[in-house]
Amino acid sequence: MARAVARNQAWGSTAWVRWGFMLGLLGLAFQLSAAPARAYQEEEAERGAAVFARRCSTCHGDQGQGLTDEWRATWPPTHQNCWKANCHGPQPYPEDGFTLPRVVPALIGPGTLRRFATAADLYAYIRARMPFHAPGSLPEADYRAVTAFLLQRHGIPADGRPFNPEAARGIPLSAPTPPGEGRRTVLPAAILALGGVAAGGILLGVLLGLRRRRRSLWPSG
Repeated sequence: MARAVARNQAWGSTAWVRWGFMLGLLGLAFQLSAAPARAYQEEEAERGAAVFARRCSTCHGDQGQGLTDEWRATWPPTHQNCWKANCHGPQPYPEDGFTLPRVVPALIGPGTLRRFATAADLYAYIRARMPFHAPGSLPEADYRAVTAFLLQRHGIPADGRPFNPEAARGIPLSAPTPPGEGRRTVLPAAILALGGVAAGGILLGVLLGLRRRRRSLWPSG
């Protein structure tokens, strides 16, 4: 009889430990699933920086700040007014010319890119709409490289895999993070809380197991 009780108590303590470990594994799974998807190479981002400087910076700024007055002030005086006649204002302008929007948005910095839900949306827009005067005219590799460059500047780290528009659907775009800071793993408070619960479950299972084992070895009365 005593042996049967001891076996039941031992099984119960083992069950508690198993449940604790199961909670721990569940917490780990949530933590791993919370890690953002990453899909571009450092070399791609470097090429993208060169493409951006050559094909995008005139309108979007040398630092991605947009077509600001300060940026235009660095140009030759005769080119600073983009919207004058015979330049990029209303017609007439040269046959191969175009009317430039009054506002050209920033692409890098706080509050930028929020119109795009994922990196795939960003890529699709750039691929279909840019450059403004000749949409879709760049090589495919340039569009992917520019997207990789923007992801880098928004704190999303590389993982050594070439940028893939399909994989980019798993890369959410949110408030920008300064370059370098994106390499730190920052888990949401809810995930941290779940990890704490899982750790508590393991500890509780171990403590209850030890307590039951002690009672089975030294029964009272």
